Amino acid sequence: MRRKANCTINLLFVTTIFFSYLASGAEKTVKDGVFTEAQVSSGQVVYDAQCKTCHNMRFYRDTLRSWNNQPLLYLWESIMGTMPADNPGSLMFEEYTNVIAYILSENGFPTGDMKLDPDNGMGDIAIVAP
Repeated sequence: MRRKANCTINLLFVTTIFFSYLASGAEKTVKDGVFTEAQVSSGQVVYDAQCKTCHNMRFYRDTLRSWNNQPLLYLWESIMGTMPADNPGSLMFEEYTNVIAYILSENGFPTGDMKLDPDNGMGDIAIVAP
């Protein structure tokens, strides 16, 4: 009987460790190369034309800090719903996405092979403070 109890405890321990590992490592962050260099280049053009006059990169660094540990999709939705201030929601979805890629790049986050897409996994990417 004692042997069975020890096996159950060991199995419980291993299972707990395994699921803790999955929970901590399964989520992507903006540090994982979740946007492309092409998105950064396109985003800079939109940023320079639409955002730069009101917001410098320090503003976005502080913004990223305030969204720390939140899904990147939430920030995208917030920006889309409020910017540009004189005509919120007036840009194309891809333009908002590319601006976010540019902002992330300018704040030191790496590019990768994966294209940032609000309809495909952006809700599973966590923002981490720069």
